[in-house]
Amino acid sequence: MKRLLTLLLIVSIAAFGSAQTTDGGATQMMKTLAAKYKGFSTMKINYTYKAEKDKKTLSATTGVALIKGEKYYITFDDQVFYCDSVTMWNYQKSTNEVSIYDYDGSSEDALNPAKLLGTWQKEFSAKFIREEVEKAKTVSIIDLTPKKGQSYYKIRLVIDKNKNEIVRISIYEKDNTIYTYYFDTFTPNAAISDSTFKFSTSKYPGVEVNDMR
Repeated sequence: MKRLLTLLLIVSIAAFGSAQTTDGGATQMMKTLAAKYKGFSTMKINYTYKAEKDKKTLSATTGVALIKGEKYYITFDDQVFYCDSVTMWNYQKSTNEVSIYDYDGSSEDALNPAKLLGTWQKEFSAKFIREEVEKAKTVSIIDLTPKKGQSYYKIRLVIDKNKNEIVRISIYEKDNTIYTYYFDTFTPNAAISDSTFKFSTSKYPGVEVNDMR
């Protein structure tokens, strides 16, 4: 879940705020990115997720994330996450069961971009690393370093310089595992009904419901 949380975190940072920087112009880059994303009412992201260690792929999957304020719908492997900003649902496809929780914006484990945004500038430093060319486009690379001890030592953002859009995000763990989200397609201001963020038992015949509230 924390890997999924990071996906929302980075998108929300781009939409609403900038990180602190030590040098290299990273602050201005983040502000420029923020200026573009801030105006989006919704975001739809089709992504590819990959976990690697020692240049070997440990796992890989594709998914979609729909975000509207604090509301979200996310598919990840065999799980589907729903949140309407009041209730959270975690559906497991393999067992056809769903767990229901109260949405808690203060919980560190909640998939809550708004909560994370409040502490972002205090917890991270940003540094511009370099520009390079990937697939005929120029990208800017920024590293985000946590100021307090974490299981990871940096988060790397790769940004399309011309479009000013996120290309991918990588989380570098201290055990040398790298988790990467590739933004395959990004659609801002997509028409997304609020009903999208609510779990409905009618869509999952025979689903077992575990109400944890």
